[in-house]
Amino acid sequence: MFIDPQLGRIGLSETEARARGGNIRVAKLPMNYVARALEMDEARGFMKAVVDADTGLILGAAVLGIEGGELMAALELAMMGKLPHTVLRDAVFAHPTLAEAFNNLFTTLVP
Repeated sequence: MFIDPQLGRIGLSETEARARGGNIRVAKLPMNYVARALEMDEARGFMKAVVDADTGLILGAAVLGIEGGELMAALELAMMGKLPHTVLRDAVFAHPTLAEAFNNLFTTLVP
């Protein structure tokens, strides 16, 4: 949905995933922790991802923030390719980009 800030959403919400009864983990990151968002003076919003705790697969995500729709495209590709969240957590993204926030988002799942 293109609002200001943008809302990009894909897959299951946290509520939907919990209703299914699976073993899930939720990664959350406020946009004011995203260096590129701060640099662009657009630090409103958050990033959130729902991950299957057993497989590490991304079940769904939401990004309310600058270029939320664009960030969804990267998450959609990871989901379509059945990549575990650790691939995005450990990837080397160009700096400074919004996508590099996936490193920090998925690091929040480390116990």
